[in-house]
Amino acid sequence: MSLRYTLPKLALLVICCLFCGGCWSKVEINERTFITAMYVDKTDTPGEVEVSLTMPLPNRLSPDRGGSSKEPYAVVSAVAPTIADALERIQTDLTRRISWGHTRVVVFGQAYARAGIDDTMEWIAREPLFHLSSYIMVAEGKAKDVSDLTPVFEETPSDVLREFSTEENLLKTQTLNVYASDKMNQGFAASLLQAKQLSMVSEEGAKKKWISQIGGAIFKQMRMVGTLSDDEARAVAWAGRKLDSMAISIQTDRVKASMTLFDMDSDIRVRLVDGEPYFDINLTGKGELNSVIPILKAKDVGSVQEMQVEASKKIDEHLRQAIVTAQQQEADILNLGYRLEWKYPKVWSKLRPQWTTYVKNNLQFRVNTQINIQFVGSESSY
Repeated sequence: MSLRYTLPKLALLVICCLFCGGCWSKVEINERTFITAMYVDKTDTPGEVEVSLTMPLPNRLSPDRGGSSKEPYAVVSAVAPTIADALERIQTDLTRRISWGHTRVVVFGQAYARAGIDDTMEWIAREPLFHLSSYIMVAEGKAKDVSDLTPVFEETPSDVLREFSTEENLLKTQTLNVYASDKMNQGFAASLLQAKQLSMVSEEGAKKKWISQIGGAIFKQMRMVGTLSDDEARAVAWAGRKLDSMAISIQTDRVKASMTLFDMDSDIRVRLVDGEPYFDINLTGKGELNSVIPILKAKDVGSVQEMQVEASKKIDEHLRQAIVTAQQQEADILNLGYRLEWKYPKVWSKLRPQWTTYVKNNLQFRVNTQINIQFVGSESSY
């Protein structure tokens, strides 16, 4: 073969090899540490913040952990004037590069949340690997105190906190919800956590740290301004279609009963009344009786209807109280402004600049809950 045909083929082969060179800026997976949760606290020194990160320890992730009783995760903290400085100090002491691709939980200490979480949210917005689906929570005390909870059912503490939200047992607030609420001059609510020491059978009776969801934290413009009870927080989650099921107990003149609610849905609509927005908040759900005293007789329709009405009234009151509590803090935790913008954009354009004030002083709404008991059952007395 002549040289005039060989050289072009050789040149083509060399060019192809250049494109198969692999990643020029690669970082091997065993050179990374994957952050699963981030905890942010205010310190006693003005202007300083404490950041704690939870990360798995690969050398302890084997099923038997090599016979070791040590936990398969680590919590590393640093104090600095800013979030970025604190993270840089943590990185300096690590043997692996921090990666945010697996972070799913951000917990704020209550003192930090009341001072404002905007610095952290601004940093998160600029970190390209941080997921907008990460869950936001608030600790009643310090966020760092939540990081060493005892993961009885899960592998790590961050897994427990993540499952709190994915199971939809209370509030389910994500970073995307926070940014959207802030841009629209509205508010939001996030789960409020409480740490306590309990004697655990699974830990041979030793006292360990247990974390409970005790309600909700109300936010207005990136600042925590109030709290909700657990019943109020559940009602808010139901209105936001972020509640999978719940149990409720009621008592009337005729019966005392408890039931599990499922197939829960909500429909929030806005209409104009005398030129002002009026919000209709409709909740619907089905119920299954767990217990009823006295024994429910077959075809006792009157008692069933009475239980449905009483359960609906109880949920009405919880949601109404939650909205009123948030109103007092000028927080639109149900994002009612969204519905107004979709339905009446001109009205929203007029009210948006003073929406928080309008929510406090002029917001009109009605809550209507309809619970339909599907599974009643009957018992015979002898």
